[in-house]
Amino acid sequence: MTDKTTLETDMIDENNNRQQQLEQWLQQVFLDQTFSLDSLPGDASARRYHRIELSETDKSANKHYIVMDSADEQDAMLQFINVAKLMAPAVNVPTLTAQNVEKGFLVLQDFGTVEFAHLLVDATADQINDYYQLAMQTLVALQTVPVETAKSQYQLPDYDTALLDREMDLFSEWFMPYIGVALNAQVWGNLKTALMNEILRQPQVVVHRDYHSRNLMQDQADKSKLGVIDFQDAVIGSYAYDLVSLVRDAYVEWPESQISAWIEDFWQLQKQKSLTTADSAVQFENDVNVIGVQRHLKVLGIFIRLSERDGKDRYLADIPKVMRDLIIELNWLAEHGNDELKQSVIPFNQWLQEAVLPAYKEKFALA
Repeated sequence: MTDKTTLETDMIDENNNRQQQLEQWLQQVFLDQTFSLDSLPGDASARRYHRIELSETDKSANKHYIVMDSADEQDAMLQFINVAKLMAPAVNVPTLTAQNVEKGFLVLQDFGTVEFAHLLVDATADQINDYYQLAMQTLVALQTVPVETAKSQYQLPDYDTALLDREMDLFSEWFMPYIGVALNAQVWGNLKTALMNEILRQPQVVVHRDYHSRNLMQDQADKSKLGVIDFQDAVIGSYAYDLVSLVRDAYVEWPESQISAWIEDFWQLQKQKSLTTADSAVQFENDVNVIGVQRHLKVLGIFIRLSERDGKDRYLADIPKVMRDLIIELNWLAEHGNDELKQSVIPFNQWLQEAVLPAYKEKFALA
């Protein structure tokens, strides 16, 4: 009991000290100006965010900024700054105002409080489609960033076999033990190999890697634009990855007919921008479902890890949506995929239905 109390006291002292360091630095950044600082709800990372409002400022200047506190993630902050510079000519990313990488502090443009997810609430079908068209146009603009520039000048890493494999193993290492089912190693290994072979054949672009309704903002300065945030994990990878993050978002659900229509729309947008893409809408939908399986296996593992390791249980409520998306993608590939894919997807799908889903439904109290 004493040890726990001591630990909690030390943590409070550390947080207070960190807050004092931040406020002292901000006083240097905004010299001779008074400000208020409000902490924002946390996300899945260890970073903390605050909104700063200046009390005294001239009429032409901004009054609001976002402050990133990345005490234990200086590398992530450096990558955030690096990727912001790469993406800025193509898409609307936050302007960087001040930085202290050594301390882990960053001041950046505040897009406001309206997330893409908020725009969808109570919106009409036409409005929803318009919002998604804007999000897809923004994504296509991102895909126009030259891959060679991203690699040579900004050192973006490849979404290579090792990373794809490591991410999928989050499913086997976290999700499977959580529901108490033993892994079928052969079926699992065959699926991963087939997916990676397919993914590495897909056209390669700059990938945001978490392009969804909570990482797109309506820009308060220009509501016709979306602000793009949380891009520090960007890589060079599949041209379909960010689209599946958007249309099969863990937090928003649409009819599959609507998703298929958006997938075809995006394929058309890629062609209009003269980007390298699939020869047909069906082939592109295949590629979306292939990378979708990879992403949703990863997300199932991440959400369990956030709960079990980090105490962030709120993500457990989103797991049924992710599992539904995974099943939709596997079923599509089992019916429409090429022979090589079918040889691995069909046995995995059968094992999932027979061994995994009953335990999963029992664990999550699903009918």
